[in-house]
Amino acid sequence: MKKLTLSLSLLSSTFFYATNLNAAPNVPDNHQAEALQLEKIVIFSRHGIRTPLVGKDSILSQATPYQWVKWQDKTGYLTAKGARLEKLFAAYWSEWLQQTGILSSQCPKDDLFIYTNARPRTIDTGVSFAKGAYSHCAIRVNYLGKYNTMDNTFNPVIRSKVDKAFEQKARNAVDELVGKGGFAQLNAHLQSNFNALAQTLNQTQSPLCQEKHLCNLDQEPNTLTFTQGKEPKTTGALRDGTGAADSFLLQYYEGFPAKDVAWGRINNQQDWKKIVDIKERYNQLLFGTQVMAKEAATPLLTFIQNSFKDYGYQHPYIENARNAKVVLLVGHDSNVGSLLPLLKVKPYHLPDQLETTPISGKVAFEKWVAPNGEAFMKVEYVYQTIDQLRNGTKLTLTNPPNRITLQLEDCPTNAQGLCKMADFYQAVENALK
Repeated sequence: MKKLTLSLSLLSSTFFYATNLNAAPNVPDNHQAEALQLEKIVIFSRHGIRTPLVGKDSILSQATPYQWVKWQDKTGYLTAKGARLEKLFAAYWSEWLQQTGILSSQCPKDDLFIYTNARPRTIDTGVSFAKGAYSHCAIRVNYLGKYNTMDNTFNPVIRSKVDKAFEQKARNAVDELVGKGGFAQLNAHLQSNFNALAQTLNQTQSPLCQEKHLCNLDQEPNTLTFTQGKEPKTTGALRDGTGAADSFLLQYYEGFPAKDVAWGRINNQQDWKKIVDIKERYNQLLFGTQVMAKEAATPLLTFIQNSFKDYGYQHPYIENARNAKVVLLVGHDSNVGSLLPLLKVKPYHLPDQLETTPISGKVAFEKWVAPNGEAFMKVEYVYQTIDQLRNGTKLTLTNPPNRITLQLEDCPTNAQGLCKMADFYQAVENALK
């Protein structure tokens, strides 16, 4: 894979939020890790490898002279490899959970509760996790509503009334995140990114260029629409570039031959990063502002909050989640992309990854208890590297996935990445106000 090889030492995804980086940790450091006991963990997972969501009739089919690779599975569904990789990831989690003492190697029954969005790719990810972690027993995978629909808990939509005041507030937040010139100047901010994409697409030789003189996606203006009950929507260069970047990444993860991944035309890791950063920007601008994060992620964060402590939240599965020692929730990158900024997670980077919300990646909310009864929260991002995904690497305690500790602005941590549980509860309450 000469052209396709990604130099992992140069790869790290970084996610930026507007946070106070000077908050001083106030948690005592005298708790030894071995003295702490994992009492409960709520894991939020993005689904596994799926087929691209971009259809054959999109503008991308005309933006290149080449044919896009064909996938065996239906559009937007978990692939067979995605299911296999989730089983491998789950086997690691089973080992890790057993090592911590929170679950045994026996069938966990009610100690493990799995709840997914009602989309096929999220349900199938949950099923694959259950089979990979505990193949010797039947673990129920739960979802609400009609099959292949969006469950409110996982649906990253605008819930407030969209009047002039809301729209202005939402647009101002996006403009601030973009920087100079705001959303109207987004393509200028992403000029080098779109140039790298145009080179990969060979867009100057495409029907779109030769027939309509659109030879770089940055010639497309971007629109941004806010509608109550729907996800924020954008059309134009940002959305189309995101579709291309998503397709290339999924081709790489799925294991297509090097000559077929972006037609073998991404020649270095810098261009990979430039192209994927279009997709990253899409997720940040649509879901990562404080305005949209609160709209999109409030039900999900409320479910996680009430899984640890009863705040009176009414939900068909909340008692199951509260009684379980381990809870697995399975959703989408838009869920992670709104949940973390809502919690005011400080900037983080994921070594050996191009995405900040990687396929199958898991955000783990871990409640650890000291011998004196004092409780702490640790939030970790556990994810497979790009090579582990492409190669289908077996994951074990001795060959683990990557794991980093996340920090919350309102929940200062000690050297072990622990913050007081009371501070975590307050941070969640602050986010949900």
